Amino acid sequence: MANTRGIFTLSDIQERVFFDTWVPRSDVWIAPSPFTVSVPNTGYFGGGWVFPTTYSTMDKVTYSSDTTAAVPGAALSAARRYLAATGNSTNGYFGGGTPSSSTMDKVTYSSDTTAAVPGAALSVARQALAATGNSTAGYFGGGASGPRSTMDKLTYSTDITVALPATGTLSAARYGLAATGNSTAGYFGGGRSAPAFFSTMDKVTYSTDTTAVLPGASLTSVRRQLAATGNSTAGYFGGGDGPRSTMDKVTYSSDTTAAVPGAALSAARGYLAATGNSTAGYFGGGYLFSTMDKIDYATDTRLPAIPGASLSSPRYALAATSALANGQTSSLQVSVPTTLPYSV
Repeated sequence: MANTRGIFTLSDIQERVFFDTWVPRSDVWIAPSPFTVSVPNTGYFGGGWVFPTTYSTMDKVTYSSDTTAAVPGAALSAARRYLAATGNSTNGYFGGGTPSSSTMDKVTYSSDTTAAVPGAALSVARQALAATGNSTAGYFGGGASGPRSTMDKLTYSTDITVALPATGTLSAARYGLAATGNSTAGYFGGGRSAPAFFSTMDKVTYSTDTTAVLPGASLTSVRRQLAATGNSTAGYFGGGDGPRSTMDKVTYSSDTTAAVPGAALSAARGYLAATGNSTAGYFGGGYLFSTMDKIDYATDTRLPAIPGASLSSPRYALAATSALANGQTSSLQVSVPTTLPYSV
């Protein structure tokens, strides 16, 4: 009978290699190395509330079909609102929120599961903060109670979070702000520190972990409880309490901001969340809304309504992230062993 049991064996592997009876490496590893794997073309919207209910719900948006569905296995470890989220190509991180929380939840995209990661907890419990990052680290800035100018850095390889020193904090303490960025810098815009409202845009340079205000990139109006996302060249800041439908575009090459009227939201709303991929931004939820607006980056326009992409239920004060937001690559290079771990 033919041996169809695969490569499982309890015999001495070194002996079988020596006598050339072991399975060829090409039958075990994908070849050639490195090989390319695709990054999930999806976005995740988590948490939020509609008084009096606070949610742990995680909704997954499939960009290729513009459809959204709740993924129960990826629900947050506890119901939270006024939280923030960012991530890399394999995991999303949802941090902070209220009830007063420093919790950091990690969403594994490949399995649609979520678990708290205690070592990645924020340096101080806070809500109404904002987050963005690149492929190696996430930055969680601002928040209340306080308000705070705190900037926490979450290193993905270790799942450890530390507060940056004064050179990395926001230029002013505020909450209800939004953030996005690309591979080299993060942009934190808007917010409030009662009684003041902000149009301020702060830029975090990842290579130095330093933050500075950008007068030329200020939002076109003072706003709080807005949302932001973008690609490698520009960030889009939309909505806000008021409510507002305004969409501002930050051009990274010049660090300047301008309103893009054609990309304005379909309805004025605040307390929403946003994420996206390299071609489009998705702005979802908001005060008593389940609406999902899709912004085409190539034309700076909002596309026609996509009812199938609406959140699974109306909610606000939620957060969102994606494997493809912030200019992250759509594919990864994976290497496999090219030599045996011993000689024969």
